[in-house]
Amino acid sequence: MNRLKIGIVGTVRGADFYEDFNLFNNVEVTAVMDTDKEALENFKNKYEVGKTFTNYEDLIDSNIDVVVLTSPIHFHAEQAIQALDRNIHVLSEVTAATTLEDCKLLFEAVKRSKAQYMMAENYCYIRENVAIHNMVSKGVFGKVYFAEGEYLHNVKYLHYDKAGNPTWRRRETMGKRGCTYGTHSLGPALSWFNERVKYVNCLGPGSHTVPEYENDDTTIMLCRTESGALIKIRLDMVSNRPHNMGYYSLQGTKGCYESPRVPGEQHRVWLQDYSRSSEEWIDLEDLYDEFLPKEYINLPVERKDSNHWGADYFMIKDFINCILNDKPVRIDIYKALEYTLPGIISEKSIKLGGAPIEVPDIKQW
Repeated sequence: MNRLKIGIVGTVRGADFYEDFNLFNNVEVTAVMDTDKEALENFKNKYEVGKTFTNYEDLIDSNIDVVVLTSPIHFHAEQAIQALDRNIHVLSEVTAATTLEDCKLLFEAVKRSKAQYMMAENYCYIRENVAIHNMVSKGVFGKVYFAEGEYLHNVKYLHYDKAGNPTWRRRETMGKRGCTYGTHSLGPALSWFNERVKYVNCLGPGSHTVPEYENDDTTIMLCRTESGALIKIRLDMVSNRPHNMGYYSLQGTKGCYESPRVPGEQHRVWLQDYSRSSEEWIDLEDLYDEFLPKEYINLPVERKDSNHWGADYFMIKDFINCILNDKPVRIDIYKALEYTLPGIISEKSIKLGGAPIEVPDIKQW
């Protein structure tokens, strides 16, 4: 396989993927699918693409090697399974699935397929998150035992289409209670611990900003890992406030990390072995030479326009390299479900007043 043939599902987020895949010579986007004929026509007028479809089955029967799923969230598992059963590699937007049953079906499909599955949790490829991951791996923070992740993004404008019909975001993320879109926060934080979430507690203050919404304005999900570490996740997609889609903190026995809360602040760490006093913060950027690959430091020109602070570029590059060289993808089915399942289980916890609910261990499936 010298050049990967890529098929993309969805023309909105799919356009971002098209532009990033187009940066690499060893792939070609050969087909795009969208059920919206007008959106598909607009895509064709803007980008060069050989084949376009309004039917998903036609897309995966068009001799592609990889399908990229940027479809509405509740289609991800079903469409991934269909592709995997044809031995087509899958790069799926988050989350991997929206129900426990779909998680199980997806897991089984990956196990029987000759193709690889990767969830496109691009936040794991953000430069600062990569640096923290490498620092944890080298023991700089000592034993880590607490982390936070927050996704605060007022997207009420995406909850209804131009005709006033509810979109998938309205139905799937705000149409039920729980941490319904938490992998951007949980994925990077959980990767720092390199273990799974065992129990989840979920609470919310109710619906106030848009009272008719079923989900709470803010949702707090407490995740306890197998070793007893605690990760606090906050999800808020409706509150009237400036956005902060990537806040994280980390605490260990030898150091801590705080990402910016507001524009103008710096990513900073306090480290027992680096700081000159108990109160001296260090700019994370000052440690990049020691803890980041050179490519992340001297950013390639093509990366600068990539989405999500350039994370999409590095994620897609990594995915292509793994598929072409038959290497295991980074966010495989195990990690994809370890990032996804806590949010699904949180829906039960919040119904029970925040009671701790055990998260299934997929290694036992």
